[in-house]
Amino acid sequence: MTTRLRCKAVVFDFDGTLADSMPFLETIGVQVMMKYYGISFDDATKRYRTTTGLPYEHQIEMNFPDDKRNKDATEEFERLKIERIFEQELFADTKGTLERIHTMGLDIFVSSSTFQPTIERYFHNKGLGMYFREILGYRPGFEKGRHHFEHIEKRHQIALDTVVFVGDSLKDYERSRNYCQFIGIEGIFTADDYRRIGH
Repeated sequence: MTTRLRCKAVVFDFDGTLADSMPFLETIGVQVMMKYYGISFDDATKRYRTTTGLPYEHQIEMNFPDDKRNKDATEEFERLKIERIFEQELFADTKGTLERIHTMGLDIFVSSSTFQPTIERYFHNKGLGMYFREILGYRPGFEKGRHHFEHIEKRHQIALDTVVFVGDSLKDYERSRNYCQFIGIEGIFTADDYRRIGH
């Protein structure tokens, strides 16, 4: 029996979901961890992947709580990211998917851990801004998950039980729970990974 979702809006994560930017971000995220904390490539990769989907400053704080090097590490990551994020390409099916959803009359949002000015500029440069009802990026105290979902519900008067969030990380899934439906993209994580944390 097929389950049909009652859907009025689709919220997309950005990195690894609409844009093929995760290999680039993982590379610089791992390099920064190795440089500042003296850990191995394998250790840094594991730490990055288990916290991916969060703002990098949160990834760093979760992996290295209260370390005095955290501020410098985060600032270097963000500097390296902004230098090349606009070079990162959309997935081949992104534009077509947005067009189809738009034609269906559903509202489309972006919810990202990338800073607000950066994410807005990215989609402006790609000429895709017209598809989104709102693009939501990160700023301290306003981030992907509860803050973004509650903003969508309050500002746009969309009940969260009619929202579907599409993301590519376990943290995306965790942050959608108790708020809306979730569709997980397989890549870094498999369907089994999503199912495992869902129980």
